[in-house]
Amino acid sequence: MIDRVALADELRADPALAELDVEIDISGCSRSCAAGQELVGRSPDVVIVAGRHLDGRLLEPSELAAAIKRRLSTGKET
Repeated sequence: MIDRVALADELRADPALAELDVEIDISGCSRSCAAGQELVGRSPDVVIVAGRHLDGRLLEPSELAAAIKRRLSTGKET
């Protein structure tokens, strides 16, 4: 599981993201919580976080915010 509130707060605090018109769906777990979401976002303006997964890729919780920022700036997570 991840701390969804802390992740959302970290992203909200980034002035570079404030001007973006994006949707970030954050589910606390990678299975049932994200069952209604597509695991891999098809649009660059939609980011799916399901537990420790960003668009289906497993990451450490400490890496999620930076990976989301990269995903939003490039259109794909690298």
